[in-house]
Amino acid sequence: MNNYMYNKEFLKVNGVDTASSIDSFGDETYNEIITIFVNEINDRINKINEALNNNNMVDYATHVHAIKGESGYLGFTNLAKMTLDHQLKAEANDIEYVRNNYQALMNELARVIRVSKIYLGQESFH
Repeated sequence: MNNYMYNKEFLKVNGVDTASSIDSFGDETYNEIITIFVNEINDRINKINEALNNNNMVDYATHVHAIKGESGYLGFTNLAKMTLDHQLKAEANDIEYVRNNYQALMNELARVIRVSKIYLGQESFH
């Protein structure tokens, strides 16, 4: 357990829009949704990687769209914006944009996953 477990201030400091997420859902529902997000995110990332490796922008758009929705619900507004950009570019078959901005998306995803795990007490903060 860490001092940041279920700490809304920790989320706020890390860029989470708690007013549109945890405050509207309530703590228990928010905690359930963020737990599901953390448990399923690696599978989603694998599907995004597979779609990108196969130049399959239809599937890529579908998978980033799913993360866009989840991150929006959870208050990760920067990730939601980035995934929306990726979704729209993939739908336009702009593989160059997707490839050029892929690492930035993965970096933001990694940051969100870390913040989520610290909040859930699954990882310590150092």
